[in-house]
Amino acid sequence: MKRGSAWLAAYAVIAAVHLVTIAVGEPWSEAITKVLLMPALAVWVRLRGGPVALLIGLAASLVGDFLLQVDHLVPGMAAFGVAHVCYVWLFIQRSTRRSLAVVAAYGVVWVVVLALLWPGLGDVRVPVVLYSLLLTTTAVTSAWSGWRSGIGGAVFLISDALIGVGLAGHEFGVRPYLVMATYCLAQYLLASSLVAVGQPAEQDLERAA
Repeated sequence: MKRGSAWLAAYAVIAAVHLVTIAVGEPWSEAITKVLLMPALAVWVRLRGGPVALLIGLAASLVGDFLLQVDHLVPGMAAFGVAHVCYVWLFIQRSTRRSLAVVAAYGVVWVVVLALLWPGLGDVRVPVVLYSLLLTTTAVTSAWSGWRSGIGGAVFLISDALIGVGLAGHEFGVRPYLVMATYCLAQYLLASSLVAVGQPAEQDLERAA
């Protein structure tokens, strides 16, 4: 248990350091800390007996992190698309109540956000539409699976919506920090909701704090 807690603590520390590197503006340290995030979380998941599909999703997220860091947007979205396929599959297996109200609510959010960002998206409109459908599906299925996963899916949606805001040309000072802070939180919440039953993730987070 201590070893698992150490890896979760490492994830939290790397996330905090990464936010500092964004402020410093040094690209190498920013890239290195970003690509260390998912491996640390994946080791914690593995030690906690998490499902293979979740590990694949985190590996795909690692690829996406790297590609986005080096400005390969569409391949990065494709990598994260693989991650969302893994998340959707896992949450569908776990869901007990499949509420159409959740589908409708997120459908409205999807349409409104796309409508607001559409004029500024230019050549990436089609990839953004396809990726955002997968992202929204993760939000829906995670909400079907419980409060923790539901919050994780919602926060992931917020994180990527903030990326979309930047793509559409609407930059503001704290946006990069908000993108990564919400992303790190979302990945933890999604992963911790899928780890082995009987080993409360909350206890590990408390020990890591």
